[in-house]
Amino acid sequence: MKCMQVKENASESWSNFYSHIEGFTYEPGYEYVLKVKTEKIANPPADASSIKYTLIEQASKTKK
Repeated sequence: MKCMQVKENASESWSNFYSHIEGFTYEPGYEYVLKVKTEKIANPPADASSIKYTLIEQASKTKK
C-alpha cells in the first residue's frame, strides 16, 4: 500500500499518512505543502479513519 508522509508542524518528524484528502490529487515526483481542514466523523466504519481531511489550499508543489 502506498502512503504519503506528513508533518503537522515543521518541528515534528515525518509520519505515514494512509488516509485520503478530499479535493487533492497526488502526482508522483512532487513534494507538496497543503493546508487541510479536519472534521471528526461520528460512528466511522471499523476499517476507516475517524477524521475526514479536506484540502483548503495547496500552498506549494515542488519537483523532487
